[in-house]
Amino acid sequence: MRRLQLLLAAGLAAIAAVAAAMPSKPAAPRAEPVYIEGGQYTARLSQSNRHWRLMPVDGQDLVVTNPDIYCRADAPVPGGLWVLARDPAGRVELRAPSDTVLPDGHAGHIALLPCGAEVAQGEALHAPQALIDWLAAHNGAVWIGD
Repeated sequence: MRRLQLLLAAGLAAIAAVAAAMPSKPAAPRAEPVYIEGGQYTARLSQSNRHWRLMPVDGQDLVVTNPDIYCRADAPVPGGLWVLARDPAGRVELRAPSDTVLPDGHAGHIALLPCGAEVAQGEALHAPQALIDWLAAHNGAVWIGD
């Protein structure tokens, strides 16, 4: 009986040693999320040319082009899906959900301010006040591209 226990223990130890020596399977690459225009988001910003495309559920798409130099982001906003929300003071801001890839140290939220408004702290994206009002009333998410 003792011999059988020793053989069993040696066999299990050999299996464990072989399993530990085998290379682990590499992690599968993370698939990028797929978002549907007009479904998961109803506005799109192209940062390079400052074009906003509004896609209301109940109407025709509208493209807003804003060449005003005071209506821009202070720095490029990380691309991806951003959810419209309100900060503790009730101002409109964009918040990054977990699928939006952010650079290290990014707060995950960006103030949405009228053109020319001063930035108190953090990052901000400037837009015409009428556009901000429309987004706050009709939108839940914005896709930001370059």
